[in-house]
Amino acid sequence: MVSGVGGAQSSDNSIKTMSDAFDKSIAKSAEITKITTEKKVALDAAKQRPNG
Repeated sequence: MVSGVGGAQSSDNSIKTMSDAFDKSIAKSAEITKITTEKKVALDAAKQRPNG
């Protein structure tokens, strides 16, 4: 919503909002990676157990 004299401030706000969204996305991605890595390690360990 850039209009009139407040355009620069609206742009700054938009950049901050985008930065916040990216930061949240990066944090969520890291969390998902951590969980999936833990699950994969557990699955790999289960596969290596002898069945007998």
